[in-house]
Amino acid sequence: MSKACNGADLTNCDGGATLQRAAIQPFGFLLAASPDWRIVRASANLEEFLGVGCEHVLRQPLSGIIMSRTLHTIRNRLTVIRGPVMIERLSGIAFAEGGPIFDVALHCSEGEIVIEAEPSQREGQGGSTLSMPAMMARIDQAQTLEAFFRESARQARGITGFDRVMVYRFDDEGSGEIVAEAARSGIGSLLGLHFPAADIAAEERALYARSLFRIIADVDAAPVPVVPELDEHGRAIDLSLSSLHATTSGHIDYLKDMGVAASFSIPIVVDGRLWGLFACHHYAARLLPVERRLTAEHFAQMVASRLETRECRLALEFETGARKIVERLLTAVADNTGLPDDPAWLAEVLAGAIPADGIGVWIGGRTALTGLAPSQQQFSALIDRLNGMIAGHVFATDRVAELWPEAELNGDVAGLMAIPTSQPARDYIVFFRQEILGTVHWAGASSRPAEHDAGSHALTFHKSFRAWSELMRGRSLPFSGAQRHVAETIRVTLGAVRRLNG
Repeated sequence: MSKACNGADLTNCDGGATLQRAAIQPFGFLLAASPDWRIVRASANLEEFLGVGCEHVLRQPLSGIIMSRTLHTIRNRLTVIRGPVMIERLSGIAFAEGGPIFDVALHCSEGEIVIEAEPSQREGQGGSTLSMPAMMARIDQAQTLEAFFRESARQARGITGFDRVMVYRFDDEGSGEIVAEAARSGIGSLLGLHFPAADIAAEERALYARSLFRIIADVDAAPVPVVPELDEHGRAIDLSLSSLHATTSGHIDYLKDMGVAASFSIPIVVDGRLWGLFACHHYAARLLPVERRLTAEHFAQMVASRLETRECRLALEFETGARKIVERLLTAVADNTGLPDDPAWLAEVLAGAIPADGIGVWIGGRTALTGLAPSQQQFSALIDRLNGMIAGHVFATDRVAELWPEAELNGDVAGLMAIPTSQPARDYIVFFRQEILGTVHWAGASSRPAEHDAGSHALTFHKSFRAWSELMRGRSLPFSGAQRHVAETIRVTLGAVRRLNG
């Protein structure tokens, strides 16, 4: 899509410029202190919030601008930080007696203590009044993953009040898909759109796995520099854990082209990996109160936990179903030992064991081909190729053309899983999958938010989808770990049957 940063908006990290840029958004201020509690950096808007210019506080003790009671609270809270990625938060504290009330975030960065503060918003700006248990109960009632994602997006929109909330899922290589959305009427749908991995750089995905949310309150707000830009060692401040950090001008331009004025994103981390994001867009400036941000953060963690449970259950159900197929095979073989040498029977009995668009069986030169599969001649050439490259183990690829450039398989076959059934490997069961573009449903026709610069928005998304489509040419959906495990079970079972039959 663009070469700017903030994965919530499905864009590239621009070489990490956002993370190192010494600037913040103007809805708060920043102070950085050395281990001896002297101010070594400050944002240029400090006077707006504390009544003292940043040039007057540098190299001065923090106690000069933060009253002792508050400074003591900050010091105590810092003692619980363990590791480089923890963030501690304080709500409703004053820096001076009788002064304004701030919400504060604390973290440590390269030996500096970073204090970020913004005026407390005691009154929420809309959003759901449901309790977390009630929200999760609605999600738990979803019978399918699609319904689970859809309800999650609805509840996230209730919490944040953003015009559009999307559930954005990464695949194993970083490409993304919008699998659910909740949006106010009249702005169209982005559901089903796909985006290349380059749209959210690897550095940004790694950062999402460390940090908990990203926010852009107003695309028209001028960024505020942090001074000095470089320390005595020539280093810029690392703002990767900052909730105030400014983003690149390229990304701001991209959001404006889409008509988006504010964004907010929360990572969905499942089993230690970045599964995806809640990506939120608003068509007017919107500063989500800290309380709402933390609620959304907690909600995303709860959704991730539920999602992990559902994925494990689905994997177990798949393996249980495949095991029943194997049991059926064994039962049938007990009554007729010649069945494992019948390609047509094997193709029929194993057709549902692995999700695929076609299946081919090769036993001693006899074949059976069903569904999406190569021709007999192509299948024979494929078996020769497999015999020359695998040694009795299950083999899978989602890019047959890269494995076998000279092959021109009919039927848009793009991926395969080959299970050797004899030793040495010469007989095979092969599951075929079509090119992934044949399975994609693109909501492009309805992806234009009619009230917000629709033409520019549509062009941006069409361009990204075309880029993703080019990357997907000649590729199928990959075979999962659970599917490989089932294939290995089939290999071992058929091998044992053949040995018993001598």
